[in-house]
Amino acid sequence: MKKAFIKFSVILLTLIIFVLQCGCLDQEINSEISTNVTSENSIKDYSENTLDVSSENSFEESEFDENYEVSEEISEAPIELRTSFLACPDNIIHPSVFYDALERAARDSGKEPDYSDLHNTEYNFTEIYKNVEDIISNADIAYINQETLTGGAGGKIIGYPCFNSPMAVADTVIDLGFDVINVAHNHMLDSRDTEYLEHCSEYFISKGADVIGYYPNAESSQNITVINKNGIKIAFLAYTYGTNGLRISTDSEFIIPYFSEDLIKEQVKIAKEISDFIIVSCHWGYENTYKANDEQKSYARLMNELGVDLVLGMHPHVIQPMEWMINENGNRTLVVYSLGNFVSGMVSGSNMLAGMLSMEIVKNIETNEVYIESPVFLPIVTHYVKKSRVASNDTGYRDFEIYHLSDYTEELASTHGVVRYEKSHSTTLVGGKFSKETLLNTLYKYIPLEFLPEEYHINVQ
Repeated sequence: MKKAFIKFSVILLTLIIFVLQCGCLDQEINSEISTNVTSENSIKDYSENTLDVSSENSFEESEFDENYEVSEEISEAPIELRTSFLACPDNIIHPSVFYDALERAARDSGKEPDYSDLHNTEYNFTEIYKNVEDIISNADIAYINQETLTGGAGGKIIGYPCFNSPMAVADTVIDLGFDVINVAHNHMLDSRDTEYLEHCSEYFISKGADVIGYYPNAESSQNITVINKNGIKIAFLAYTYGTNGLRISTDSEFIIPYFSEDLIKEQVKIAKEISDFIIVSCHWGYENTYKANDEQKSYARLMNELGVDLVLGMHPHVIQPMEWMINENGNRTLVVYSLGNFVSGMVSGSNMLAGMLSMEIVKNIETNEVYIESPVFLPIVTHYVKKSRVASNDTGYRDFEIYHLSDYTEELASTHGVVRYEKSHSTTLVGGKFSKETLLNTLYKYIPLEFLPEEYHINVQ
């Protein structure tokens, strides 16, 4: 009887310890993703300890089976880490865009617009992005190509060819929830030195954003941007084909990340050593051309060979195809040759159609395999209407707003400023003049159906 009581006490004590440890595990599993690997290891260690305890206490088979089933359930904890990623294309603030934002702010405050001091007036850029702000803020990591720099008071607020955008643009980009800001593009030296580049980049950094393509010295070009989100380390690199013929002085310490096989190889090598996943922003290609050129394809192949996971194409101002690129070694790279424009005051129908790339980055914590899941090209349209001009550099386009193509209507399309422009200029969309139908025609011609949302599949015969 005494031996039976002792045996029963041992079993009861073991079960109490077991329950307490399970409670700890639940807390670990529900902690930040960055500690999930530790949680997984704790689960494995606990399963082994359960076996050891049962052996030491000589449990009967029926008693052990009951405990083993509990341990089996615990070991089925999630083995995948996930990070949602969104990429948005060229954010180009032409004069018509900032005059529109200025006039909106004046209406909001019940005042007449004041164009006399563009540095120290109020702007409302937020309205432009209201239809896409939720998808931006909901992404774990959101990227944007800030094509026009917010250079500060060192130069006047101006548009093409050497842009200096109001600081309110930077504030809007931050408020929308963008985490990664690309400045490696052909307008990064628009101040004809690095003044705008420094002011813009340092401001974004001061607001907590990660700026890519910004290298004040050689050492910084070796310090690759890596974001550790939900337990997945994601590296970001950025390159540009040129800077519109502008160059920094020979005594400057700045590194401008022009496309160079040597630089790409050097930086990707560093990135692979410190990250799980590599994204490269590429400012490349011919403007207003739907097809990728040989140079784009060549650099895409190089990045695929080096093990880059995602290539984001910017600059052509129109959409270009996207594809999976797989080499002999099985390296798999998603290449998006061009996402088009996010917002701009450009005038052709082709410049109005663009896309946001949405996808999941997934890591299997047992195999350490990291891969892309559910990549989707989300079609968008930049809409505006023709109104009065207020300056010589103003086209008079107003009421800028980004729409999901699925929400855009033929009625809206008929009011677009492009319709008037096309009366005296050639059409650029597939199938004729600007309309919802020709926007869809162009989308289906250049973006493979596998990358489009399900709602677009029903329109295909």
